[in-house]
Amino acid sequence: MVELCLVVMDRSAAADLQDQNQEMASVQMTAEDILDQSIEQAKSSLQSQEVLNQAKDVVIANERIDKPSTWPPLPGVLPQITLLGGVLMNKTKGALSVMDEHKYAGHVVSIYPNPLQIAGTFAIAALTNKGIKAAVVYSGKNEYNVKCGWLLAFADTHGSVGPKPLGLSGRKIYAECGPKEKFNKIDWAHVERKLNSAGTVAKAYDVATGTSLYARIVDSHDGTSAVGAVFHG
Repeated sequence: MVELCLVVMDRSAAADLQDQNQEMASVQMTAEDILDQSIEQAKSSLQSQEVLNQAKDVVIANERIDKPSTWPPLPGVLPQITLLGGVLMNKTKGALSVMDEHKYAGHVVSIYPNPLQIAGTFAIAALTNKGIKAAVVYSGKNEYNVKCGWLLAFADTHGSVGPKPLGLSGRKIYAECGPKEKFNKIDWAHVERKLNSAGTVAKAYDVATGTSLYARIVDSHDGTSAVGAVFHG
């Protein structure tokens, strides 16, 4: 009887694990479809002349560059500017709020959506030779009403100058998720190290809370970068 009980328990555990894996795969497939949409929307936002002009104004003001007498400026008058635009998709059961954020490099053109209801955009710009690097943490509740957190970090340093550690330069994106208390005190230097060694696609999944975060960064056009992210929970 004892041996039979153990066999039944082993089979039950295996079935539970299989169900979790199937659920994770299903969420990932859905998230990747939505991610494609968010990337295309982010690319479209970067084609707005209004956003481009706003990005130039923000960089000029923050870098204390003398604004040309003619606007738009003639080619070569201004240093090259990098612009990163993002679209965030919320597929959790309720609104998400910005819990924390950190800017390593770059200047905010439009802030992160707060609260993040269904979808929202943001934009960051910088002198190309300095690059963009930032992170944001959202908090909210999962489908079991448990408080959770989602961290998204990204960088576009493809045009930055100076010595770079291996893997530092280029477009990068990194994600984490889990219980909210995990993000109460964030080691931003640790996040930066993780980001520096990341690629252009990020997939985070926390089994305990059932939360996930899927994100991607791509080259858009004319040196701009598009970020898409999908929050599940």
